[in-house]
Amino acid sequence: MKYKPKSVAALQIALGGLPDKMRVLAEPGIQVSAKTVGELRKAWPENLAIAVPQERLPGSVVTVSKATVATRFSPKS
Repeated sequence: MKYKPKSVAALQIALGGLPDKMRVLAEPGIQVSAKTVGELRKAWPENLAIAVPQERLPGSVVTVSKATVATRFSPKS
């Protein structure tokens, strides 16, 4: 699922119960210092989107990308 969280609270909902140690990968040209979901939860720039894996497999990652009109989705609370 791809989300464009509007706040840290919306990010928390989008990340749900994902483990803090799950890796975070940023698309080329995206400046994000977070390397894990735990680090990403602490700070969130509003102009980015995340792609959250459907399943918690050992190799799963959260991908950070630039937000576009097509990716402006927020989870429903």
